[in-house]
Amino acid sequence: MNMDWEATWREFTDLLLADGPEPALAKTRELLAQGITPEDFFQQCVTPALVEVGNRFETLDIFLPEMVSAAEIVKRIDEEIIQPMLKDSLENRPQMGATGRVALASVQGDLHDIGKNMVALMLRVNGFDVVDLGVNVAPNDIIDRAEQEKAQIIGLSSLLTTCLPYMKDVVDLLNARGLRQKYAVIIGGAAPTEAFAHAIGADNQGHSAPEAVRICKEIMLKRAAV
Repeated sequence: MNMDWEATWREFTDLLLADGPEPALAKTRELLAQGITPEDFFQQCVTPALVEVGNRFETLDIFLPEMVSAAEIVKRIDEEIIQPMLKDSLENRPQMGATGRVALASVQGDLHDIGKNMVALMLRVNGFDVVDLGVNVAPNDIIDRAEQEKAQIIGLSSLLTTCLPYMKDVVDLLNARGLRQKYAVIIGGAAPTEAFAHAIGADNQGHSAPEAVRICKEIMLKRAAV
């Protein structure tokens, strides 16, 4: 299907900022009814739309209530439309073992979860077992849950630069507890950079849900080869 994705996500951005969730929900149903996959919808439409919402917030074209409302609409789209659709799709696929187990968290001090939720969604679509630890999770709690859930990868997200030290704390605590070699640590969100990931000793850093999937697949392939 030929799709003008730029025009689509720009229209979708305006719908996210419209009064009420119904216009964006209706557009989502319309696009998916045309045969667009949930993966393409999130990668090509929702992700750039949310980036644009963030840009407008930074330039004061919109304010915090509008940004929060847009995020809540995307959450409703995920829960009411995408997740049921994916559940039906996965139930009709041949049973396969999980590719790996990933523990995801927005780090301490960060209450944002849309990016993390999209990563969780894309990982599940690609066969990963995802343990979503939620938002504002302290470093020790992240490690404790990863241990309990027998994860192989710890994924950390932060939209806020003020929360970056908590990513470093997770890596430092893993080292202090003698667990660093047990886990691959990946970081993402708007705040961390590749240079920051290298500085704190994380295994990798990504900017999007599809990139997170690629990174996690590479990590598990390397582990399988050892």
